[in-house]
Amino acid sequence: MSRAGLTQSGDLERDVQRHLHSHWKGYTVQAVLMIAAGALAILVPFAATLASTLFFGWLLVILGIVGLVATVRAGREFGGRGTGLLIGVVTLLLGILILADPFAGAVALTTLLAVYFLLLGLATFAMANAFRVSGGQFWLLALAGIINIGLALFLVIGLPGTAIWAIGLFLGISLISSGTSLLFAALRAR
Repeated sequence: MSRAGLTQSGDLERDVQRHLHSHWKGYTVQAVLMIAAGALAILVPFAATLASTLFFGWLLVILGIVGLVATVRAGREFGGRGTGLLIGVVTLLLGILILADPFAGAVALTTLLAVYFLLLGLATFAMANAFRVSGGQFWLLALAGIINIGLALFLVIGLPGTAIWAIGLFLGISLISSGTSLLFAALRAR
């Protein structure tokens, strides 16, 4: 790496440390809320799964309606009117299907959750690598990344049975592991 690259890396590290130090209280509150929400989801995973699935279904219904209204209001001069109407209808129908059959919606959400955990794990590894330079406790972030990737693999292997409880339970585990790593980073930065 060039001297300029090292200087930029050092500047970025100082900026991150300064930001964490300035906002450590806010990150601590966020971390505690994440841990509490995670514990609640672990205690009642079926309820958390059902609530997440129904929330997502209603979200799609609302987005579909808003998309249809926006496309119709845009008028005929809107060049993508046909596509906008199609996307609005498909979004609305998908939301209705999830609300009509929450188990099928939970299977779809479990698959999406696996993708989310995989991407979150990879992003957490990147953050751990960035914090490694500072000599901090990067291993907590690396551990959170490993946990999230493990959760993704477990979800995919156990489908469709995991869809009943997995969203709630794994969301809880992820919130606790991410919240704990954020809490340690915030407390270290104070």
